[in-house]
Amino acid sequence: MKLFIASIIKDEHSGLLEWIAYHRVLGIQGFIIADNSSHDGSRELLGALARLGLVTVLDHPTIGEDKPQLPAYERILRSCPASIDLLAFIDADEFLLPTGQDQSLTEFIASRFGDENVSALALNWANFGSNGEVFAEDGLVTERFTKRAPQSFNVHHNFKSVVRPQRVNRFHNPHYAELRSGRYIDALGNDLILHPKHGNGVSAEVLWSGVRVNHYVVKSLEEFLLGKHLRGSAATANRVKHKAYFKAHDRNDETCLLAAALAPRVKAEMAALGERMAALPAEETTPGGSWIGTKMKKWMG
Repeated sequence: MKLFIASIIKDEHSGLLEWIAYHRVLGIQGFIIADNSSHDGSRELLGALARLGLVTVLDHPTIGEDKPQLPAYERILRSCPASIDLLAFIDADEFLLPTGQDQSLTEFIASRFGDENVSALALNWANFGSNGEVFAEDGLVTERFTKRAPQSFNVHHNFKSVVRPQRVNRFHNPHYAELRSGRYIDALGNDLILHPKHGNGVSAEVLWSGVRVNHYVVKSLEEFLLGKHLRGSAATANRVKHKAYFKAHDRNDETCLLAAALAPRVKAEMAALGERMAALPAEETTPGGSWIGTKMKKWMG
């Protein structure tokens, strides 16, 4: 099955190449990314990757006071080629992670969608904290942040969705899709049971069987203040992510090295992508091609 990732991003360049390389290592075949007027070089990076045929980029500025995430999801759904079987809707701070020994990411997801009646799969969060880091440092996100909350943490009831795009009517929120037909299942393959209090986008049970979503939600304090805090929510009006948000999500209870173990393969893929982008003829790079060139050494280091 052809599995792509769908996302909206804004000013994510510091971890964007890692995020793409990581998911390519796990077998993701492509990306459809809506860029919400990035001005930190993310758009230029995406443009170079698009020239290589690895990413489809949609320029998606904010219009008026409307939050951009759900309109971006709608646009991605309506423009998705019929040849793409599945779309995983995740953010740039979320990493799909196989948790079992016997199946790869793509094998697991293919097994869940082996039933033609299945239209959507819910995958629960695993919330990672700051590891006590105050300042931004070099290195992969998945290597720097290896401590997370226990599975019982209430935030983990949130899930993200992998869907058959042709069967989705719309997204109620960034987590939950309204289906035209078919079953919405959990990671065990059972019909999804929503949380009795919180409803759409929140599951009654937290499941980390097979695949989960590692959510690097705060990173270091500096990265949080300059990133998520300033950007706010792309889906919810008047939501400010400040001190209380950081403290609530900065959970470092348990060490988990599953994603970090993939680092050598991810770094090799980043280097390969960097070499391919650096080799693009000047007339084929997007505006800012010289910026891309200046970043190659850092990405490939």
